Amino acid sequence: MPKVQKQRAPRAQTSTEQKRARASRAEEEGVEMDFRCKRCEEKKIRCFVETSSGRCAGCISVGAECSLFVSEKEWEEIQVEQERIELELALAEEAAARARRELLEVKNRKRAFARRD
Repeated sequence: MPKVQKQRAPRAQTSTEQKRARASRAEEEGVEMDFRCKRCEEKKIRCFVETSSGRCAGCISVGAECSLFVSEKEWEEIQVEQERIELELALAEEAAARARRELLEVKNRKRAFARRD
């Protein structure tokens, strides 16, 4: 009687194979970015983002942190820094305007003295 081979369940993918498959899908279906994440920039490779996760194919394939998008905390820190610098600039512009006004007053007094002579 012939031997009947049992069908084996398909072998589960390893985590590396899963990452590579996901990265491949991101490359095929994802959007190529006009700007690249730090890792892709350093490696000089194209950067395809997986829209569902916001990570790029290159970072997915090696399990690296993707710097393509900024976290909310980092965004808030940048906002606070921008507001601080804008305030400093406004104060500096106010001081410059005050100094111009004082200079103009001094020049006017100088002209007035020159007319007396």
